[in-house]
Amino acid sequence: MLRPDPGRIGVWGHLDSLSIDGARAYARRVESLGYGALWVPETVGRDPFTLLGLLVGETERMVLGTSIVGIWGRDAQTTRMSTGTMVEATGGRFVLGLGVSHPHMTTRLHGRAFDRPLSRMREYLAAYRNAVYRGPGADASPSPILVAALRERMTDLAATEADGAFPYLVGPERVAWMRGRLDAASPDRRPLLAVTLPVAPDGDRDAARAYLKPYMRTPTYYGSWAIQGFAADDWEQPGSDRLVDAMVADGPADARQRLDALQAAGADHVAFIPISPDGTTENAALLESLAP
Repeated sequence: MLRPDPGRIGVWGHLDSLSIDGARAYARRVESLGYGALWVPETVGRDPFTLLGLLVGETERMVLGTSIVGIWGRDAQTTRMSTGTMVEATGGRFVLGLGVSHPHMTTRLHGRAFDRPLSRMREYLAAYRNAVYRGPGADASPSPILVAALRERMTDLAATEADGAFPYLVGPERVAWMRGRLDAASPDRRPLLAVTLPVAPDGDRDAARAYLKPYMRTPTYYGSWAIQGFAADDWEQPGSDRLVDAMVADGPADARQRLDALQAAGADHVAFIPISPDGTTENAALLESLAP
């Protein structure tokens, strides 16, 4: 198992709907409720390393991690310095989630060509391992790395060149396939398989659709959903009931059943995404009701 260990259940969220003081209070509550990890993404909101750095002092035991930061907006040397700082600040409770992001974000936001993503990730991981870090605690073990993987070769890379995979918007059947793929690629150890589980309030399919809306504009997920048995008319806005219901749990009772199914399929860690009615990811009432 990965060390630091995020446990069986964590929480994922942008936290951008909260003030900084609100984010600090949210992190304290996540830990006090018994969750093993808090994950934040990198999109166009707060910088994830800065945000997690602000939350370190609010927590004592749970893992803090990125899920995920893209490889196009920061070079491997910069990322190594950021993670070295976070490992020191957290006392080793930090996990780095890396991904190739999406073509539209890579070109529009970072001015980079989205080419050869598998090769670019392999090169990035090698550069990260060879990066120089001489800050305090430089002799400590570097942060573990999880790779945002959806397809065959990226999953293999996550198993052989990193510490595991962190796919997004996948169901139990795909999780079982990924568990088998990871284990086959790295038979001498068990790469960690972490997944997210969005949860909407009971009966609120509008909230689920609001959350999924940005992803239904992303070709990366079209390919992943097609593999999972969906078709173009499923992800055509506003999204079919079939897709929405498959990707987002309907309240806490459904979420617990899906948690069991994902873990039975081979997920080591499941991060709940407690969705608010407006599609944001910091629903305090759901956070409470989903707590382990």
